[in-house]
Amino acid sequence: MSQGDTSVPQLDSDLLRSFLAVAKAGSVSGGAARLLRTQSAVSLQVQKLEEIVAQQLFDRHGRGVSLTARGEQLLPIARQVVEALDQVVIAMRGPDDKSEIRLGIPEEYSDTLLPSILSGFSLEQPSARILVRCGTSVEFPAALAAGDLDIALHTPENVGARDIVVHREAAIWAGSAFHEIEHRRPLPVALFDRACWWRERCLDLLQKAGVDYEIVCTSESVAGVRAAISAGIAVGVLPQGAFTDRVRRLSDAILPQLGETALVLTRSNTAPTGLADSLAAIVSKTVRSLE
Repeated sequence: MSQGDTSVPQLDSDLLRSFLAVAKAGSVSGGAARLLRTQSAVSLQVQKLEEIVAQQLFDRHGRGVSLTARGEQLLPIARQVVEALDQVVIAMRGPDDKSEIRLGIPEEYSDTLLPSILSGFSLEQPSARILVRCGTSVEFPAALAAGDLDIALHTPENVGARDIVVHREAAIWAGSAFHEIEHRRPLPVALFDRACWWRERCLDLLQKAGVDYEIVCTSESVAGVRAAISAGIAVGVLPQGAFTDRVRRLSDAILPQLGETALVLTRSNTAPTGLADSLAAIVSKTVRSLE
């Protein structure tokens, strides 16, 4: 039988509401009072419902009514239908969009910090959506200023007034755990692409230290630089949190020290306050696991 079969009598939700009210009150008069309708109107609706389902739903007696076996069978179904219809109305009358927040996070943290951040945010804000952009730190300030992101975790060249420092991390010269190429000259180096301020800092330090070098690999991502280091074709600079068992720290005596970088949280001017507060707290707590 198809859902559009017009030979099947159609149920009106008002009939089910009258049935539920009478069943709960134990009398037609009590059900009518709950619905703010006349007793005769509710009695007619119950009668019409019984005609549609072709079953007696109530046993009538002097003290009121009680459900028949068929009435007991209909009761949970009627509740489910009425509750579902009410939920539809609530959902449709609510805001067009669910609340959401847009997070930017460096891709090197996508498999370390990000899972914990998403899990914590989902538990604290179960009805909100979180949109994640994994990229490079250098792209996030512009995205925040343009309103394309609400909050970002990144490593700026200089900490600004709106930046909240959540972690300070050493920038470390790294080499392959399986190759020793740090004594070669020219020194083969893997660097981030020209858009990244780390590149200029590394080159400036190498030049001031008088190290003869050659750029053999560039990448927009930490993963690309780390792959070149792991393969043993270059040395490069990695944040401490990006180290794996395939790379090792090079001695400070071999290459110039790089110091620390600040990992900061920055919000856009249009970030939703409540969600941003919640997400910032979760990110800060998760980042502390790096320490």
